[in-house]
Amino acid sequence: MYEVKQTVIDWLLEDNNPPVKYLTYRNVLEHTDTIQLDKLRKSINSYRPIHEILSNQKENRYWSFKFGKYGNYELYRGTYWQLHFLNNMYATRNEQIENAIDHIFETGQAPNGGFIHATLKSRLFICLAASMLEAVIHFGYQDDERTQRALEYLLSSFVDTGGAIQCFTRGLISNCYMALPQILRALNAIPSKQRTTRTIKGIDLCAQRLLENNIYKYLPERNQEFVRTTSKLKGQDHLDEKNRFLRKHPDMKLIEKKGWMKFKFPHSYNSDALDAMHALVSAKISYDSRMNDALVLIKNQAQNGKWINWQNFRSPMYTTIEESKQPSKWLTLRALEVLKYYEGITITEFLD
Repeated sequence: MYEVKQTVIDWLLEDNNPPVKYLTYRNVLEHTDTIQLDKLRKSINSYRPIHEILSNQKENRYWSFKFGKYGNYELYRGTYWQLHFLNNMYATRNEQIENAIDHIFETGQAPNGGFIHATLKSRLFICLAASMLEAVIHFGYQDDERTQRALEYLLSSFVDTGGAIQCFTRGLISNCYMALPQILRALNAIPSKQRTTRTIKGIDLCAQRLLENNIYKYLPERNQEFVRTTSKLKGQDHLDEKNRFLRKHPDMKLIEKKGWMKFKFPHSYNSDALDAMHALVSAKISYDSRMNDALVLIKNQAQNGKWINWQNFRSPMYTTIEESKQPSKWLTLRALEVLKYYEGITITEFLD
């Protein structure tokens, strides 16, 4: 059992973060008072970062700083990003969010169901598709035909390929790994009674890929060497050199991804060990001994019972959700949810 100080719980229940307060009551303390929980849920959109994002919406429909209504992906300023952040913070559906979802479907969804990455370009990324799919399902669009097309894109791009995610990287990894927690959350957002065999297979593929790499140990040991020596190569030249390097070093062990050892909230396109473990909890994946290193890492990251946010976005946002390098209520909540599910927690009073 993991011991949690009552003072930490009290901190999570402060009024300045309504969604964390709601989720702490519901998921950590397991309160069953539906009237109180409903009251707390209705207060979520009063959370300062949610309010500030909604206040910056243009024409009651989209967000963009430079590129207007077609700048959906504009880094941390576009409509995709705001829906991603709002979903991460458990915002509740309202007219502004409904209009934004209609906007991304109308201006950003490709014919195959994916979402166009950049302004006036057709490039698609599975991490973006997963993020938007999770968001629209969270906001109640599960049965929408446009959502079903987005789901089909994700299934055909991930499940039908056996879990391989095609995405160019400078390193030695052939298939993208960092998108797995996002894909897992998106597929898990689908109500259990509506999950098809392919959806269930996708959840299992995500879990197995994470577990086979002990969650965050997925980099070939010579990856940095390869990136350093091939920094000027592009296209086919880069691919040819990657294949040659892999033939020369066929038995590289896998080592930890350093960036996955520092926890963040909210995420951009990358993930971390806590995020991955939290996705596994959300999907109700049973304990596996291959989680042990990640669980130890999570516990060791606590400072006085709280977890630090190492996120520092390099591009401006409409709001600061939490300060970098400071204790994070969001990460502390997530860590406690993970530890509660896999080890159990006990709340204790500590006298000064």
